[in-house]
Amino acid sequence: MANADGRVIAVANMKGGVGKTTTVVMLAEGLAEAGHRVVVLDLDAQANASYCFAPDDQLKAILEQRRSVTSFLADRLLYGDRTPITDYLARDISHVMKAGEPLAIDMVVASPRLRLLEREIVLRLTEKNYGIRSLEGQSLKVLEEALVLLKARYDYVLFDCAPGISAFTEVAIRLADMVVVPTIPDYLSTLGFDAFRASVWENAHVTRSALPQPKRRPVVLASRVNGNKIQHRETLASLRNEAEEPDAVFEMFDLEVDNQASIERAMDPENFPYAPTFEQKWNRALGQVRDLVTETRRRLDG
Repeated sequence: MANADGRVIAVANMKGGVGKTTTVVMLAEGLAEAGHRVVVLDLDAQANASYCFAPDDQLKAILEQRRSVTSFLADRLLYGDRTPITDYLARDISHVMKAGEPLAIDMVVASPRLRLLEREIVLRLTEKNYGIRSLEGQSLKVLEEALVLLKARYDYVLFDCAPGISAFTEVAIRLADMVVVPTIPDYLSTLGFDAFRASVWENAHVTRSALPQPKRRPVVLASRVNGNKIQHRETLASLRNEAEEPDAVFEMFDLEVDNQASIERAMDPENFPYAPTFEQKWNRALGQVRDLVTETRRRLDG
């Protein structure tokens, strides 16, 4: 049963292709398999997480009914509609089974119009002589109100954030109890993480922003790790050494998510025309999914 103060996790990184959506799906299904009520908000216009839970036909039907993050934000920010976030939920969206029942995962899906919506809002605010801080402030208010409802119903609220730093991503990061940053242990990915961390946690604008400060340091999750690559091993060692420094600006998961075929297969719903069990879907990656859930809960509580 959901408690009255669900935990909020944002999965984000400035760089794309580092395993953000994979991490969200692993967490959502792993937490639900452990008996928790979970809701996912897809803030990425690419809608990869939405597709992972809802194949094309189902996702198309949801979007035609105007039940998406884009519709919710547009209704609130552009049209003044006060319809609660719960009316936009796609309920029991998971097709993964446990004890004969689907996992308890609800979702507010994304649509490709999300990126256009942000531009439209900026344009309208500019016409009224408002700036980017007004967009951040309004977005903060809308998502804060949404989280009041969601945290009362769910144990965990997961944000799948878009690559880069949009106003919606930045607000999600500031409202999260923990920000998980999947990072491939190679040069480009760690460079992207450094830029991301500096932009959100260390840049001078952070202290000038009307948004609340992030609640804690980001937590790096090594993803798509190939233990046979010298570069991966050396980069991981360097990251862990840096995270253990007394003045470290980030934390790091003990878990390393392998680059394995079982995870790649689990991310494509077309591989499962039937409703698989949790064990069937994750196969050899089952242990890593459960380890991710265990460590995430421990870090949130600790």
